[in-house]
Amino acid sequence: MQVEEFYDDRSNAEEPPRVIHLDCIFYHYLSREFRISPTFRRNFSKTQRSRRFKFILLPTRYDLIDYKWNDRVTEMVRERCELDHALSWLSTLGGAFSALGDYFSNCAQIAGKISVNQLKLALRLDDPTIASRCRLYFSLSLIQQHRFKLARYIVYEEYKAANESTVADERLVRMCKGIWAKLQYEYNMHRSRKKIEQISISFK
Repeated sequence: MQVEEFYDDRSNAEEPPRVIHLDCIFYHYLSREFRISPTFRRNFSKTQRSRRFKFILLPTRYDLIDYKWNDRVTEMVRERCELDHALSWLSTLGGAFSALGDYFSNCAQIAGKISVNQLKLALRLDDPTIASRCRLYFSLSLIQQHRFKLARYIVYEEYKAANESTVADERLVRMCKGIWAKLQYEYNMHRSRKKIEQISISFK
């Protein structure tokens, strides 16, 4: 039990305070009104017929803390931290395999699998921007594996979605343009190599 005293500015020091028992939560809101509203203070003194008050605070009858929701939020925060941590590791690992994917086809395939796992995490995080980037990472893996048609479709769809969004993500748009340029370059190089191979076969 706690005792709080309140005095009106016009109160008489010799006037005995009026004792009021209040729920501590209710007193929190009542004292707030006392602080911000002189009119409320005057009306309260008038209705209570006193200018000096002693509030005896009683334990609240209601548990205002939602422990079940608190546990749920804690679980969600921990899950988010773990997903962010896993996504960071996969980004580092995927970048390494993607760099090697230009020279080794098996590394390109591994980079693609990592991108798929990143996409799963991004969907779990409900982050559409990260999900779009993961799909673009996957398209890079497809380009390295010479699967140009599917890569073209992914890049085009992501570019269209980025431009049609309410707030355009310029970094995502530039990323699409960069991958599109790589797609065109790799496609032309692939066609050139095939022509050279066909010519060499015909001469044999």
